[in-house]
Amino acid sequence: MYRYSRAIYRDLQPLLMEGQVRPELGQRLLLTACERTVERLARDYRRFARPAASLFADVRSLFPVSRQLLAYDIIEAHMAAALEYLDQEIADRGSADLLRCRATNRKGKACQRVPVTGSDFCPSHRFLEKLQTQRSDAFAA
Repeated sequence: MYRYSRAIYRDLQPLLMEGQVRPELGQRLLLTACERTVERLARDYRRFARPAASLFADVRSLFPVSRQLLAYDIIEAHMAAALEYLDQEIADRGSADLLRCRATNRKGKACQRVPVTGSDFCPSHRFLEKLQTQRSDAFAA
């Protein structure tokens, strides 16, 4: 999911207000707001009513008025792509909890670590993905 927050940041960063005393502060605020919004979207998918409007409200003061509509359009396009990805993940997995490893620890509790990009498991449980594909291949045969 972080690829969506980074894509939003990359597209919005050139539009930031120019002539600021500390431009790195605006960039840091934009990146933090993007990551926070996408993380909330991944964690609380069903109860986050308007993620694009929420992110725009957080960052709108970083852009000149002439570029705010363009900034909102960029945010809305990326949020639509993120929502589409979440819908696909729910259809594939049955759950939208993308920021948590699918493995359980020795005590039977869910692993709290963040999975590796493109995987359902964290680095410690990555071997389970290979076992899972081997089992599915065995059942298919």
